[in-house]
Amino acid sequence: MACAAPLDAPGAREKIREKKGEVRIGALAGLKDADEENVAYIKKLVAELKKRGADVLVADGDLGDNADEQETLLGALTDSGLPVVAVAGNREVRSELDAAEGELRKKGVKILDLSHTRIVDLGDATLFGLPGAFERRQLHSDGACIYAGKDIEALAGALEHYQGPAAVLVAAVAPRGQDAKALDVSEGQNLGDPRLTALLKRVPFGIFGQVWESGGRAIDGKGQPLRQDTESDQLYLNPGAADHTPWPMADGSTVAGQAALLIVRGKRASWERIQP
Repeated sequence: MACAAPLDAPGAREKIREKKGEVRIGALAGLKDADEENVAYIKKLVAELKKRGADVLVADGDLGDNADEQETLLGALTDSGLPVVAVAGNREVRSELDAAEGELRKKGVKILDLSHTRIVDLGDATLFGLPGAFERRQLHSDGACIYAGKDIEALAGALEHYQGPAAVLVAAVAPRGQDAKALDVSEGQNLGDPRLTALLKRVPFGIFGQVWESGGRAIDGKGQPLRQDTESDQLYLNPGAADHTPWPMADGSTVAGQAALLIVRGKRASWERIQP
């Protein structure tokens, strides 16, 4: 099914923050399981992000397998009092995620979904959303959504004519990399969407998920690794899975739950890895 509303649809753009000189975006993905232990761990990640000055939280795919899990997991983020921006990945069914977000809004929290509010103005940066998987074999749920070439073309057109604060592309799928340093490496293969690579020429910063083996890293526009706290005029980030289950990484290490902070100042950005 279709992933997202048109970029020019009513309500497709919203401003939630004024310009202040910088914006700190807490990036989490792969929330996955709503069991008590994992939710407690995710709350620790959120607390650390808030401690480091996060202004907004981005929940980038793998948000739970049904509406109840999604409400619990996203609630672990909204309990922080920070605004939350969610994007569907390869397992969220649109009607279920809408229902979960609706229940959270009844509690008075601020939660936006990049399937509906496609562009979110954060004052010092603007998020552009591309929700969903890029091919059917990636889907983990019947009814989850796939974005198409026309969605990428529409986004490219919007970015080409965009004039404003730094653009940040948020997608649950990483662009196709070229080597082991990329954001999409799993078992020695680059698994991202090759169509997104050209899109990066139009957007200086990005947050991507799904390939958890390559989480906790950032690259520049040439695909070279970026160290933490190093400012760059191009920065593309995979925050990794927040889920507390130990995950084997592409570099041979094992990580049990992580997130990241993307800091945008003017036309440059830096990042920090987050673990409690």
